[in-house]
Amino acid sequence: MEAFVNVLSLMIIVPLITALMNSGTSWKVARWLNIIACLYLLTITVILWEYLPITTELTGGGLFSLNELSYFALLFVNILGMAFSIYLLKCKTLKFHVFFIMTMSFVNGALMTLNAIAFLVFWGLSGLMLYLFAVSSKEAASVAKKTLIISGISDSLLIFAFLLLGSSGNGPFGLPGTSEPGSWEITAFSFIALAAFAKAGAFPLHTWIPEYCEKSPIESVFVLPASLDKILGIYLLARLFLEYYNLPEAFRAAIAGIGAFTIIIAVMMALIQHNARKLLGYHAVSQVGYMVLGIATGNPIGIIGGLLHTVNHSIYKSGLFMGAGNVEDMTGSVELSELGGLARRAPLTFSGMLTCSFSISGLPLTNGFVSKWLVYQGVLIALSQSLYGYRVLYTLYLIMALFGSALTLASFMKLNFSIFLGKATERTINAKEAPLPGVIALLINASLCLLVGIGWKFFPLPLIESAIGKNFESSVGFLSTTQLLSIVILSLVFGALIYLTFRKVRINSAFIGGQKDSARFRISGTGFFNEIRNMKPLKAIYDNAEKDYFDIYTHLKAGLKIVVSPLKKLHTGELSFYSVWVTIGFMVLLLLFLRSG
Repeated sequence: MEAFVNVLSLMIIVPLITALMNSGTSWKVARWLNIIACLYLLTITVILWEYLPITTELTGGGLFSLNELSYFALLFVNILGMAFSIYLLKCKTLKFHVFFIMTMSFVNGALMTLNAIAFLVFWGLSGLMLYLFAVSSKEAASVAKKTLIISGISDSLLIFAFLLLGSSGNGPFGLPGTSEPGSWEITAFSFIALAAFAKAGAFPLHTWIPEYCEKSPIESVFVLPASLDKILGIYLLARLFLEYYNLPEAFRAAIAGIGAFTIIIAVMMALIQHNARKLLGYHAVSQVGYMVLGIATGNPIGIIGGLLHTVNHSIYKSGLFMGAGNVEDMTGSVELSELGGLARRAPLTFSGMLTCSFSISGLPLTNGFVSKWLVYQGVLIALSQSLYGYRVLYTLYLIMALFGSALTLASFMKLNFSIFLGKATERTINAKEAPLPGVIALLINASLCLLVGIGWKFFPLPLIESAIGKNFESSVGFLSTTQLLSIVILSLVFGALIYLTFRKVRINSAFIGGQKDSARFRISGTGFFNEIRNMKPLKAIYDNAEKDYFDIYTHLKAGLKIVVSPLKKLHTGELSFYSVWVTIGFMVLLLLFLRSG
């Protein structure tokens, strides 16, 4: 057993050694060192499945351990890490290669420990990497500061929560939960949930994500806010609900409500975005709502759906950001109004992004459909098992989740039409396919969307069942694998017939009023959504949102300024003034000492 714990230690040490080696070499060498390190991490992770659980007694001083739940998260972290290292082959900035492999070390460390202090250290270091990635770009300097502060809030919340649980004799990891949590435990659980929301990007601590996705280097966006941060945050939330299983119904319903609300507010903001990165950033928030909603139901189907959606989202959302990065490489822009006609010029990027778009929209045969459907089933089970008042709430949550999926599909219809369909623009007319590493990494993620969507009962369902200690209920209405494959084959045959029928159709230039069509007559994919932006009462809501009225960070900053302003006036910088305060403080201490005596 000690040998396996040492292997777990190497899962952290090897990436750190790789980062140290990278810092002393060039980006050309560093990218291949990262490939080797990520391949090592993935290989060891696969091997460790046969030896679970690998545990150590906390009193024995062991820091690292691995059980079924943490293994599930660890496996997908390292699968994605392998894809990310391939994408980064085209990255020519050395520090990004160093930051990436350090991030892999810290996220692995957080997933492989049951020790509260070690978890806090790795959790905080992964948040620090967000800041280091962002601060390397001048455009993202303010976003880096905001991200660091919100990450600090999540760290503080976790520290308070762990102290509260420790003082009640109910440790945070690996120990059985109380049968009836008291007020202190519920307070601690609330802090843990908020810390998970800050890391994963759920309401109300989500506002850093869209700005980060828009302005930070694309290499950092698909690594952290789009994927690894999501897995880490939802892993913490899932551990809370699985270890402290007897949570009050009101607490679970409140967490589920936050999930449903996150879906709606973020997808409504995504609808009106005309920058591809920011649009994807809001969807990175919206999809967290499904994860939170599924886990908060507290039943096996909902928890399976929430955990599966976490890894599914990490696959298709990182793929979408890779696609956006490819578009940016080809055209120098991700503004939807400046793009169009890339489907013929970059068919591989188009195919990969379209597949990932289908997946995030929850269309059948994709992994997004499977996990969303399980979340819906979990909500229905929670509804049927709850009292009447909670049934009304869960019904509302289900409607919000379904409506969110419809709006997601509409949003991605806009995204794909604006980038790939329609007329070419000055930016896209001479565009060519993106560099090969970016295309390969995108197609790996797109393939995973389909493979998991079709074969989810074979992988990763057995992993999730082991993680939560529950078996999947076969009564959930899914098509069999044979039926799904038949639909896929029929769809391909139907598509081939359409292609063979229309491939010889002649395409002529369009003329308007006898004159040849020009770019100014191009139909934009953003026009319809501008009308939604100006509809009543949505216009007032959108206006307030753009003024940061709903941004908790803005309000915290304003409140802190009010508190700090009078304190600044007390610090004049004059020695005589400080002497007065020292004398007053000494007198107060003397009075307290005399009174206690």
